[in-house]
Amino acid sequence: MPAPLIHIESSPSLPREADVVVIGGGVVGVFTAYYLARRGISVALLEKGRVAAEQSSRNWGWCR
Repeated sequence: MPAPLIHIESSPSLPREADVVVIGGGVVGVFTAYYLARRGISVALLEKGRVAAEQSSRNWGWCR
């Protein structure tokens, strides 16, 4: 059963500059971008598809 997904708005254009660019919107990429942004760092998160819709949505490594 696939994970329930919600639509996350994204910008059709890239920012002119960012302190950090995170490539990949999986669990690790999203939380990296989140915690950097909380510290006041300008972050651009790049994902080719939907955020958390690739392997992160099917990762059962935590379920033992």
